[in-house]
Amino acid sequence: MLRAVTFDLWQTLLLDTAENLRLGREARLREIGELLAGAGHAVSPAGLNLAYDHSWQRLEAVWRSHEDVGPRGQLRWMLESLGVAGAVPESSPLMAPLEAAYCEPILAFPPYPNPGALELLAALKERGFMLGLICNTGRTPGRMLRRVLRRLCLAEHLSVMTFSDEVGLRKPRPELFRQTLAALGAAPAEAVHIGDDVDTDMAGARGIGMRAVHLCHATSASPVPDPQEAVPTLTAFRELLLRA
Repeated sequence: MLRAVTFDLWQTLLLDTAENLRLGREARLREIGELLAGAGHAVSPAGLNLAYDHSWQRLEAVWRSHEDVGPRGQLRWMLESLGVAGAVPESSPLMAPLEAAYCEPILAFPPYPNPGALELLAALKERGFMLGLICNTGRTPGRMLRRVLRRLCLAEHLSVMTFSDEVGLRKPRPELFRQTLAALGAAPAEAVHIGDDVDTDMAGARGIGMRAVHLCHATSASPVPDPQEAVPTLTAFRELLLRA
């Protein structure tokens, strides 16, 4: 019997815009630059952009092993690229405001719920299903995403929220799925995972014996269904909402 439903976050429950991402990047780099300059470590905008891109390359390399690094580690990589890591050690009081500058732009330029997401969560919860979230994070850590989800009234429906930066591992690693289901009190055979990425969501869920539903919409990570998937697909939450 199905008792629990878990969801991916990005391109599943939440969507974003290219403009939001651009503005968030600009705000992040501007404030980091101002904080460093105020502490006597002036860096150029070009240098900041280069360091930001270089840290992303390092992050993607870590992700390929399905491991993760939180915002403090990403920020340290930027400081190394800028040549100021020695002047701003881990113990520096400047690290806290730098990390805030790195993490908080999403509050000023927030994503928005995928149409039908809130209604689907409410309907599933009303029917007695236990609901969870399993998210691979990027620049923005889980602690900030929780704030966003509360603002959007999505968090109140999610009993468990698992974020890769907090676990140190990324989907499709089975630990994230098992940890979430254990917290929900459900066995894999009693749960289904809904997400947009074949390699992380579908593979991870099915790898521990969960059922999986592939959300295939225009901006999803895997928008074209793979005929070899052999998993149910949908293009919008309204399709599930009609059944919930």
